[in-house]
Amino acid sequence: MELQIIKDKTNPLLKRREITLKIQNKTTPSRIEVKNKLAAIANSKPELIVIERLDTKFGKQEITGAATIYENEERLKQLAHNHLVIRGVPKATEEKAAESAPEAKPKVEPKTEDKK
Repeated sequence: MELQIIKDKTNPLLKRREITLKIQNKTTPSRIEVKNKLAAIANSKPELIVIERLDTKFGKQEITGAATIYENEERLKQLAHNHLVIRGVPKATEEKAAESAPEAKPKVEPKTEDKK
């Protein structure tokens, strides 16, 4: 995956960086992959990055998008939309999901009466 930063604007009033990016890749990368790659390029923590949008181009192996990098977690909670923050969080592993799920009740089949 090749990620290029097209535009990098610092917004001091909101204490964040607003980034426009372009990705060259054969397949559509996940938001988590994009966050990790952008964090490596921008010298930031992945937890402080919110991917606003990712747009694919039909017939091309090109994706354009926008992301914001917040200075601290407090500003992220104040300004970022919750649904976008939740999209960028990795899903829980199957083990954690199995532990938190309630005990499965045994399946009871309905009784059928034989007619004589």
